[in-house]
Amino acid sequence: MTDTLTDVTRSLTQPPPPPSGAMRFRRWAVETPLIQLVILIALVAVLVTLIPAFIARPQAGLAVLTLAALLALAAMGQTLVVILGGLDLAIAGYVTFGAMIASNATSRLGWPVPVALLVVLVVCASVGAGVGWLCHRFRIEPLVITLGVGTMLTGGSMFIANGDYNGQPPQELRSFAQLNGTTFGLPVPPVILIVLILGVLLWVSLAKTPAGRRLYATGVNPRAARLTRINTTLVWSAVFAASGALAGTAGMFIAAFGAGWSQSIGDPYLFSGLAAVLVGGTTFGSVRGGFTRTAIGAMILTVLSTIIVSQGLTEAQTRIVYGLIILGVVALYGRDRHVRDRF
Repeated sequence: MTDTLTDVTRSLTQPPPPPSGAMRFRRWAVETPLIQLVILIALVAVLVTLIPAFIARPQAGLAVLTLAALLALAAMGQTLVVILGGLDLAIAGYVTFGAMIASNATSRLGWPVPVALLVVLVVCASVGAGVGWLCHRFRIEPLVITLGVGTMLTGGSMFIANGDYNGQPPQELRSFAQLNGTTFGLPVPPVILIVLILGVLLWVSLAKTPAGRRLYATGVNPRAARLTRINTTLVWSAVFAASGALAGTAGMFIAAFGAGWSQSIGDPYLFSGLAAVLVGGTTFGSVRGGFTRTAIGAMILTVLSTIIVSQGLTEAQTRIVYGLIILGVVALYGRDRHVRDRF
């Protein structure tokens, strides 16, 4: 008994042994996105090696950046939800609704683009806020409600459009996302700059404001957050509202990029968006998650998709590769102890 007490006292009073080299490397890998940057650089090198035209044709590289920006925008709200510890499966529905409004409401009803954007923001944010409130108030897993809400949004979009997929976004909106668009005279689509600005604003909000600290605190330990007088209900509602609004806005730009919409236009962005968040290194209830990681993850997936397509792989093979990447990331980040279990 005395020996046991002595061992416990020694463990509490003596400093722990220094971490091994492998542990230090793993801690560094988890705390920074440098590994993702190395992977991105390596993939770009492989892409240029396989397709030398990317050097001679800047338009090809611009297309990759535009696709990555659209994916990052669709995954921006999902990043916040994952930091909160949830999962938003309604992303596809928000994207479909935004694409439908951008295509049909502007061409068939003659809505100006600002009005269409306002409608998308109000509807998607309201639906998202309701989802967040319900999930938190009644302790319902977001996976369940968001899956049903996403299906309802897709069906509602088809009902409102009466099955009409012939509408096209106006040229005013297409100029924001198509490759021939310009930004301040430069041959760069404005959507890339828009995503950069939103990303900076989101980074400032998460890293430098009380709202960001409340979000991280709620995701790390909801009970402790409530005890510190954080309105966790408001946090959940605001996060899911932002997720809906951002995904709906992404849907408008996606329709503008492809000059149209369909009932399945949002489906690829549900899986790819979540993959971008996880590949970037943001994990559920994470204190290190953020949009910077998601943007890098979106670039990795877009470059990887370009390589896969250039080698003639099928969609099924592409999903297998994505799945293997996610498993690798989970193996790296998923073993990290949760903050609430460290004390």
